[in-house]
Amino acid sequence: MEGKGFAPLPGSLVRCNGHHVGAAGVVRSGAWGRGEGETLSRMRRIHSPVLLGNIEDTKARTFVFLFTCDAFSRSILITLVPLQAYALLGAAQVVSVVYFLVAFIGLAASLMVPTVLHWIRRRWVLTIGAGFQILSALFLALGTTATLLAGLCLQALAMAMLDVVINLYLLDHIPRRRLSHFEPRRLLFAGSAFAIGPWAGVYLHRNVAENLTYLIAALAALTLLTFFWTLRLADSPSLQPSTQPPPSPLRFVPRFVSQPRLVLAWVLALGRNGWWVMNFIYTPIYVANAGYQPEVGGALVSLGLAPMLLVKAWGRIGQAIGTRNLLTIGYGLTGLLSLAAAGAAAAGLSLASMTLICLAAFSATVIDGAGNVPFLRAVHHYERAAMTSVFMTFRHVGALVVPGFLAVVLWVLPLPFVFAVGGSMTLVMAGLSRYVPRRM
Repeated sequence: MEGKGFAPLPGSLVRCNGHHVGAAGVVRSGAWGRGEGETLSRMRRIHSPVLLGNIEDTKARTFVFLFTCDAFSRSILITLVPLQAYALLGAAQVVSVVYFLVAFIGLAASLMVPTVLHWIRRRWVLTIGAGFQILSALFLALGTTATLLAGLCLQALAMAMLDVVINLYLLDHIPRRRLSHFEPRRLLFAGSAFAIGPWAGVYLHRNVAENLTYLIAALAALTLLTFFWTLRLADSPSLQPSTQPPPSPLRFVPRFVSQPRLVLAWVLALGRNGWWVMNFIYTPIYVANAGYQPEVGGALVSLGLAPMLLVKAWGRIGQAIGTRNLLTIGYGLTGLLSLAAAGAAAAGLSLASMTLICLAAFSATVIDGAGNVPFLRAVHHYERAAMTSVFMTFRHVGALVVPGFLAVVLWVLPLPFVFAVGGSMTLVMAGLSRYVPRRM
């Protein structure tokens, strides 16, 4: 080989007639080569998981940012909009009816998302959803009854599209074994947005500029959309547009209902979401009825959500004691404290009631330490699109059932009884949590 003008590069390893020639031109035996090959193989086995872990961590941070933008766009309006509706409509019962009717739109939209995905790529569905979120904030900023209704309807449509599509991308890019580690991180950052947003939204609206809150919400949704398009995430081949007739959105419900673990995950998520819906809508209204400034209601909601910053700790506790025990404790404490808050409010002890509401919210953040892990661990990979769309209806069913039921309650009972209803519901969820598999 040397005579033909070939010279091995320094540090290279050359194969020659069953032997290896090193950098110094020394011929090494095949046995030695096999030993070095095994060494290199071991090195690859050592480093590959580290590299894959780094890739998975990068993807996790990407999705955390998407969820955080979405959460901030919603949270900064979550206290301000019920107060705006209360000011425009004049009664808590009417506010309940409005939220009840708007929730129908969100529920129908959530069930229709798989049909839409049958014709349109996911990236465009997400784009439409983010656009609706931006338009919703702009409509709400106009401050009339008609634009309030239009803004709430667009918000429900946006929530349905963004929830389903972002979760589908998440399931495609985050391995199932990493979901229990990813959920606490997602909830930490999304919870931080919810801890700041309710108070900040009301404060900015009343003390800085009247429409600034709505502008910030629109900019957060625009940031989500811009960042998403810079990622250029690939669509799953199973979700490409089709030329075949789309399936009925109700077709997936029987399949979902036939799987007990999915049904249990949905019911538990519904109970968690239902309590937060009650808290977000009626706590600011209760505070305003008690004679306090609107900023106090926003601050109370934010203070109750501040323990979301500890959600990674709740997640670690859940991994240590099991998701089932974590959910049982969280739901149980939330229920008992909510009932105590209702009793204090009925007795006219507004400060005590507000304190107990904060403590109940603290307990509810413990539930969020598990996030949607019961569903994410139960769903089959080949049914993700259909089952995710059905599962995500828990948000819209919660937004439908809770205001609807509480509208009936408020026709015959005073406002403090909404906290009693929320407490009773979460105690039922504590009992159902005992059916979560031990190994989860």
